[in-house]
Amino acid sequence: MAILHMLKSSKDTICESFVIEAEGKVLVIDGGFEFEAETLLGKIKSLGGHVDAWFFTHPHIDHYGAFLGVMESHANEIKVDSVYSNFLSEELLCEYEPIEKEHTKTCLPKIRDIIKKQSIRDITMHKGDVYTFNDVKITVLREPDDAIHENIINNSSTVFRLDANGKSVLFLGDLGVEGGAQFLNTCSGDLIRCDYVQMAHHGQNGVEKDVYKAVSPKCCLWCTPTWLWDNIGPDGYDSGNFKTVIVRGWMSELGVRKHYVNKDGPFEIAL
Repeated sequence: MAILHMLKSSKDTICESFVIEAEGKVLVIDGGFEFEAETLLGKIKSLGGHVDAWFFTHPHIDHYGAFLGVMESHANEIKVDSVYSNFLSEELLCEYEPIEKEHTKTCLPKIRDIIKKQSIRDITMHKGDVYTFNDVKITVLREPDDAIHENIINNSSTVFRLDANGKSVLFLGDLGVEGGAQFLNTCSGDLIRCDYVQMAHHGQNGVEKDVYKAVSPKCCLWCTPTWLWDNIGPDGYDSGNFKTVIVRGWMSELGVRKHYVNKDGPFEIAL
Protein backbone atom coordinates (compact mmCIF):
# COMPACT_ATOMS: atom_id res chain seq x y z
CA MET A 1 0.00 0.00 0.00
CA ALA A 2 1.19 3.51 -0.85
CA ILE A 3 0.49 6.50 1.39
CA LEU A 4 0.16 10.09 0.20
CA HIS A 5 1.07 12.56 2.93
CA MET A 6 -0.31 16.06 2.35
CA LEU A 7 1.63 18.29 4.72
CA LYS A 8 0.00 21.28 6.39
CA SER A 9 1.56 24.73 6.12
CA SER A 10 3.24 25.88 9.31
CA LYS A 11 1.90 29.41 8.71
CA ASP A 12 -1.52 28.75 7.12
CA THR A 13 -0.41 30.00 3.73
CA ILE A 14 -0.17 28.54 0.23
CA CYS A 15 1.79 25.30 0.50
CA GLU A 16 2.15 22.47 -1.99
CA SER A 17 4.04 19.81 -0.07
CA PHE A 18 3.46 16.09 -0.60
CA VAL A 19 5.44 13.09 0.60
CA ILE A 20 4.65 9.64 -0.78
CA GLU A 21 5.51 6.32 0.81
CA ALA A 22 5.88 3.60 -1.80
CA GLU A 23 6.61 0.35 0.03
CA GLY A 24 9.95 1.56 1.37
CA LYS A 25 10.59 4.24 -1.24
CA VAL A 26 10.02 7.92 -0.34
CA LEU A 27 9.05 10.58 -2.88
CA VAL A 28 8.64 14.32 -2.32
CA ILE A 29 6.64 16.71 -4.51
CA ASP A 30 7.62 20.39 -4.24
CA GLY A 31 7.68 21.24 -0.50
CA GLY A 32 6.45 24.81 -0.06
CA PHE A 33 8.22 28.00 1.02
CA GLU A 34 11.61 27.86 2.76
CA PHE A 35 9.97 28.33 6.17
CA GLU A 36 8.25 24.96 5.66
CA ALA A 37 11.65 23.24 5.71
CA GLU A 38 11.48 22.07 9.35
CA THR A 39 8.06 20.47 8.89
CA LEU A 40 9.15 18.75 5.70
CA LEU A 41 12.46 17.66 7.21
CA GLY A 42 10.63 16.13 10.16
CA LYS A 43 8.39 14.08 7.89
CA ILE A 44 11.33 12.88 5.77
CA LYS A 45 13.32 11.88 8.85
CA SER A 46 10.30 10.08 10.31
CA LEU A 47 10.27 7.92 7.17
CA GLY A 48 13.96 7.06 7.42
CA GLY A 49 15.66 10.17 6.08
CA HIS A 50 16.15 8.82 2.55
CA VAL A 51 14.37 10.54 -0.36
CA ASP A 52 14.46 8.39 -3.48
CA ALA A 53 13.01 11.08 -5.73
CA TRP A 54 12.18 14.77 -5.30
CA PHE A 55 9.82 16.18 -7.94
CA PHE A 56 9.38 19.86 -8.79
CA THR A 57 6.30 20.99 -10.69
CA HIS A 58 7.66 24.44 -11.63
CA PRO A 59 10.17 27.11 -10.50
CA HIS A 60 8.26 29.33 -8.07
CA ILE A 61 9.81 29.82 -4.62
CA ASP A 62 6.66 28.69 -2.80
CA HIS A 63 7.26 25.28 -4.40
CA TYR A 64 11.06 24.86 -4.24
CA GLY A 65 11.90 27.02 -1.21
CA ALA A 66 11.64 24.14 1.28
CA PHE A 67 14.13 22.11 -0.76
CA LEU A 68 16.63 24.95 -0.40
CA GLY A 69 15.88 25.25 3.32
CA VAL A 70 16.35 21.54 3.92
CA MET A 71 19.42 21.06 1.76
CA GLU A 72 21.26 24.24 2.74
CA SER A 73 20.93 23.62 6.48
CA HIS A 74 20.26 19.89 6.91
CA ALA A 75 21.92 18.11 3.98
CA ASN A 76 23.95 16.03 6.43
CA GLU A 77 20.77 14.70 8.04
CA ILE A 78 19.07 13.20 4.98
CA LYS A 79 19.95 11.63 1.63
CA VAL A 80 18.35 12.62 -1.67
CA ASP A 81 19.00 10.28 -4.59
CA SER A 82 17.36 12.11 -7.50
CA VAL A 83 15.70 15.40 -8.44
CA TYR A 84 13.10 15.42 -11.23
CA SER A 85 12.21 18.72 -12.92
CA ASN A 86 11.86 20.54 -16.23
CA PHE A 87 12.53 24.26 -15.93
CA LEU A 88 12.56 26.70 -18.82
CA SER A 89 15.69 28.83 -19.22
CA GLU A 90 16.26 31.54 -16.65
CA GLU A 91 16.58 34.09 -19.45
CA LEU A 92 13.11 33.28 -20.76
CA LEU A 93 11.56 33.25 -17.29
CA CYS A 94 13.10 36.62 -16.42
CA GLU A 95 12.04 38.17 -19.70
CA TYR A 96 8.38 37.26 -19.38
CA GLU A 97 8.01 37.28 -15.59
CA PRO A 98 10.37 40.03 -14.41
CA ILE A 99 8.66 40.28 -11.02
CA GLU A 100 10.28 36.91 -10.19
CA LYS A 101 13.68 37.86 -11.63
CA GLU A 102 15.49 38.07 -8.29
CA HIS A 103 14.32 34.63 -7.16
CA THR A 104 14.94 33.13 -10.58
CA LYS A 105 18.47 34.48 -10.86
CA THR A 106 19.53 33.61 -7.31
CA CYS A 107 17.61 30.48 -6.31
CA LEU A 108 17.68 28.32 -9.44
CA PRO A 109 21.50 28.36 -9.56
CA LYS A 110 21.46 27.39 -5.87
CA ILE A 111 19.36 24.34 -6.70
CA ARG A 112 21.82 23.32 -9.41
CA ASP A 113 24.76 23.83 -7.04
CA ILE A 114 23.13 21.68 -4.35
CA ILE A 115 22.41 18.92 -6.86
CA LYS A 116 26.03 18.94 -8.01
CA LYS A 117 27.55 19.25 -4.54
CA GLN A 118 25.43 16.44 -3.09
CA SER A 119 25.93 14.19 -6.15
CA ILE A 120 22.17 14.02 -6.71
CA ARG A 121 20.97 12.59 -10.00
CA ASP A 122 19.46 15.43 -12.05
CA ILE A 123 16.63 14.11 -14.23
CA THR A 124 14.73 16.24 -16.73
CA MET A 125 11.13 15.13 -17.10
CA HIS A 126 9.57 14.87 -20.56
CA LYS A 127 6.06 14.04 -21.67
CA GLY A 128 5.64 10.29 -21.88
CA ASP A 129 8.31 9.44 -19.33
CA VAL A 130 7.31 6.78 -16.79
CA TYR A 131 9.05 6.30 -13.43
CA THR A 132 8.34 3.35 -11.15
CA PHE A 133 8.96 3.20 -7.41
CA ASN A 134 7.73 -0.15 -6.11
CA ASP A 135 3.92 0.08 -6.13
CA VAL A 136 3.88 3.68 -7.40
CA LYS A 137 4.09 4.67 -11.07
CA ILE A 138 4.48 8.29 -12.16
CA THR A 139 3.67 9.21 -15.76
CA VAL A 140 4.56 12.63 -17.18
CA LEU A 141 1.58 14.00 -19.13
CA ARG A 142 2.84 17.48 -19.96
CA GLU A 143 6.16 19.29 -20.10
CA PRO A 144 6.75 23.07 -20.31
CA ASP A 145 6.17 24.80 -23.64
CA ASP A 146 8.50 27.75 -24.24
CA ALA A 147 5.98 29.22 -26.69
CA ILE A 148 3.51 30.01 -23.89
CA HIS A 149 4.68 33.34 -22.49
CA GLU A 150 1.54 34.41 -20.63
CA ASN A 151 1.84 33.65 -16.90
CA ILE A 152 4.99 31.84 -17.94
CA ILE A 153 6.20 30.27 -14.70
CA ASN A 154 2.85 28.86 -13.64
CA ASN A 155 2.12 27.74 -17.20
CA SER A 156 5.47 25.95 -17.29
CA SER A 157 4.20 23.47 -14.71
CA THR A 158 5.02 19.86 -15.48
CA VAL A 159 1.89 17.74 -15.13
CA PHE A 160 2.10 14.12 -14.01
CA ARG A 161 -0.15 11.41 -12.68
CA LEU A 162 0.57 8.96 -9.93
CA ASP A 163 -0.88 5.46 -10.06
CA ALA A 164 -0.81 3.07 -7.12
CA ASN A 165 -2.88 -0.03 -6.47
CA GLY A 166 -5.69 0.95 -8.80
CA LYS A 167 -5.93 4.55 -7.60
CA SER A 168 -4.72 7.65 -9.45
CA VAL A 169 -3.70 11.19 -8.54
CA LEU A 170 -3.21 14.06 -11.02
CA PHE A 171 -0.70 16.77 -10.08
CA LEU A 172 -1.30 20.03 -11.96
CA GLY A 173 1.16 22.27 -10.10
CA ASP A 174 0.21 25.89 -10.74
CA LEU A 175 -0.92 25.36 -14.33
CA GLY A 176 -2.84 28.35 -15.71
CA VAL A 177 -5.56 28.87 -18.29
CA GLU A 178 -3.30 28.70 -21.35
CA GLY A 179 -1.31 25.70 -20.19
CA GLY A 180 -4.48 23.97 -19.08
CA ALA A 181 -6.07 24.39 -22.51
CA GLN A 182 -2.96 22.98 -24.17
CA PHE A 183 -2.88 20.05 -21.75
CA LEU A 184 -6.51 19.25 -22.44
CA ASN A 185 -5.96 19.34 -26.20
CA THR A 186 -2.78 17.26 -26.25
CA CYS A 187 -3.36 14.51 -23.70
CA SER A 188 -5.55 11.44 -23.87
CA GLY A 189 -8.73 11.62 -21.84
CA ASP A 190 -8.02 8.21 -20.30
CA LEU A 191 -4.78 9.59 -18.87
CA ILE A 192 -6.35 12.82 -17.64
CA ARG A 193 -9.14 11.05 -15.75
CA CYS A 194 -8.05 10.45 -12.15
CA ASP A 195 -9.51 9.68 -8.74
CA TYR A 196 -7.74 12.60 -7.05
CA VAL A 197 -6.71 15.96 -8.48
CA GLN A 198 -4.34 18.51 -6.98
CA MET A 199 -6.14 21.77 -7.62
CA ALA A 200 -4.17 24.04 -9.95
CA HIS A 201 -2.62 27.20 -8.51
CA HIS A 202 -3.85 26.48 -4.97
CA GLY A 203 -7.44 26.27 -6.21
CA GLN A 204 -7.90 29.60 -7.91
CA ASN A 205 -6.94 31.31 -11.18
CA GLY A 206 -5.52 28.05 -12.49
CA VAL A 207 -6.99 25.80 -15.17
CA GLU A 208 -10.56 26.25 -16.35
CA LYS A 209 -13.55 24.12 -15.43
CA ASP A 210 -13.31 21.99 -18.59
CA VAL A 211 -10.00 20.54 -17.39
CA TYR A 212 -11.55 19.43 -14.10
CA LYS A 213 -14.52 18.04 -16.00
CA ALA A 214 -12.10 15.89 -18.02
CA VAL A 215 -10.35 14.76 -14.83
CA SER A 216 -13.72 13.79 -13.29
CA PRO A 217 -12.21 13.42 -9.82
CA LYS A 218 -13.75 11.79 -6.78
CA CYS A 219 -11.58 13.84 -4.41
CA CYS A 220 -9.77 17.19 -4.56
CA LEU A 221 -6.44 18.14 -2.97
CA TRP A 222 -6.41 21.85 -2.16
CA CYS A 223 -2.99 23.35 -1.25
CA THR A 224 -4.99 26.22 0.15
CA PRO A 225 -4.93 28.25 3.40
CA THR A 226 -7.94 29.58 5.30
CA TRP A 227 -7.93 33.07 3.79
CA LEU A 228 -7.77 31.70 0.24
CA TRP A 229 -10.28 28.89 0.76
CA ASP A 230 -12.91 31.42 1.85
CA ASN A 231 -11.63 34.26 -0.37
CA ILE A 232 -11.52 36.49 2.68
CA GLY A 233 -11.37 40.18 1.83
CA PRO A 234 -12.23 43.50 3.45
CA ASP A 235 -15.83 42.44 3.95
CA GLY A 236 -15.16 38.89 5.07
CA TYR A 237 -16.21 35.74 3.23
CA ASP A 238 -15.86 35.85 -0.58
CA SER A 239 -15.08 39.55 -0.68
CA GLY A 240 -11.50 39.15 -1.87
CA ASN A 241 -10.03 39.07 -5.37
CA PHE A 242 -9.62 35.31 -5.68
CA LYS A 243 -11.71 32.71 -7.57
CA THR A 244 -11.57 29.98 -4.93
CA VAL A 245 -15.27 30.04 -4.09
CA ILE A 246 -16.11 29.92 -7.80
CA VAL A 247 -13.85 26.91 -8.28
CA ARG A 248 -15.40 25.23 -5.25
CA GLY A 249 -18.73 25.70 -7.02
CA TRP A 250 -17.37 24.01 -10.14
CA MET A 251 -16.35 20.97 -8.12
CA SER A 252 -19.76 20.80 -6.49
CA GLU A 253 -21.35 20.84 -9.95
CA LEU A 254 -19.04 17.99 -10.98
CA GLY A 255 -20.26 15.95 -8.03
CA VAL A 256 -17.10 16.00 -5.89
CA ARG A 257 -17.95 15.37 -2.25
CA LYS A 258 -14.52 14.85 -0.65
CA HIS A 259 -12.04 17.71 -0.25
CA TYR A 260 -8.63 17.66 1.44
CA VAL A 261 -7.80 21.29 2.24
CA ASN A 262 -4.38 22.29 3.53
CA LYS A 263 -5.87 24.49 6.26
CA ASP A 264 -7.44 21.37 7.80
CA GLY A 265 -4.42 19.09 7.41
CA PRO A 266 -2.16 17.32 7.58
CA PHE A 267 -3.62 14.28 5.84
CA GLU A 268 -2.57 10.71 5.17
CA ILE A 269 -4.32 9.18 2.16
CA ALA A 270 -4.00 5.47 1.55
CA LEU A 271 -3.57 4.56 -2.11
